[in-house]
Amino acid sequence: MTSGVTTGKIGIIGDGQLALMLAESLHHMGKEFLCLGSGTQSPVRTFFPLAVTTDQERFRSECSVFTLENEFHTTAQLEDLLGPKARFLFPDLKSYSHFADKISQRTLYENLGIPSPRWMAIRNDQDLLELKGWSFPYVIKASQGGYDGKGVRVVGSDAELARVLNDFRYFQGAHLLAEEKVEIVREVAQGFLRGPSGQISLLPLVETVQENGVCNLVHYPPEVGEKVFTQIERDLRALAQSGLVGIFNFEFFLTADQRVLINEGAPRTHNSQHLTLEASDYSQFDLLALYLTDPASAPAAVRALPSVMVNILGQSTGKTQELKLPSLPLKAYPKLYGKELSSPGRKMGHVTVVDADGTHDLKSIGKKILKEYQL
Repeated sequence: MTSGVTTGKIGIIGDGQLALMLAESLHHMGKEFLCLGSGTQSPVRTFFPLAVTTDQERFRSECSVFTLENEFHTTAQLEDLLGPKARFLFPDLKSYSHFADKISQRTLYENLGIPSPRWMAIRNDQDLLELKGWSFPYVIKASQGGYDGKGVRVVGSDAELARVLNDFRYFQGAHLLAEEKVEIVREVAQGFLRGPSGQISLLPLVETVQENGVCNLVHYPPEVGEKVFTQIERDLRALAQSGLVGIFNFEFFLTADQRVLINEGAPRTHNSQHLTLEASDYSQFDLLALYLTDPASAPAAVRALPSVMVNILGQSTGKTQELKLPSLPLKAYPKLYGKELSSPGRKMGHVTVVDADGTHDLKSIGKKILKEYQL
């Protein structure tokens, strides 16, 4: 990918909610885009029906720069999809390859000296034999495909391990990741964008609240000390200086024994930064749109006002109903993703509340929304 101004169509691989919010930023900037979709109802189809195609040849020929909304493709699949234009993918393929599976991620962090939970790859029976030396409980993760708590299991016995190996398709050749179970006090997230010329833009450090592996609430500023800010920024600088090109978001654990550990990263926009849509002059989607079209105009860092973002999950199965929010002391900004059908736990949208004066208990407001919204 070049570092200059892009004049052609922007190609987005995917047509879900992350593609939708990027498409909205591009639309507001007057930039043309085309999403490669599956042909079924989707968030982008709801709002931009003419900007989605299933025709790979059309997608490849009409677009000059590309990005994606998930990491469920292998590098070989992306090369096959984009052909000679694969060099115009943001993130670039070399950077993307570090995030296509969890084992590659852990290897990257280890090589850069970035602390993470103790881990080992499980690729064969010799690895399983080595795992016998670990004490229960520990965590087993599918190396590919897991997200929002899926593909993650805490294991407390040999019997549970046997079930997980079967459920995660180890015996069919799937690679797994074993990881120490740490006592988490808080979880935070931050990311950056880096262009091929070395230009960097930092996103704000936010605190996330998880339930059953799914992020329910995000707020800014995080309730952490200066030491945490300093270490995470140092870790992000190490990742950027390693040569990564693209947009990357990372989750970190703050543990009971005072460690700051990187958990997982994603080579894309991320749920933890949705509050930037309302709380910042530039959202993460605006920044990505700029890096795809005119990177020189992107700021070096994004600031945020005190804010809280709550994920709106489906509560029942069937046609999506109207979102109803409780009475709140501050204005709420609901964002629904245009999904026609709802199901329990499905991400249907999010709500952001901004407190420019910093005088309200935003966590309590977020928890009230979580407890009382109806959809």
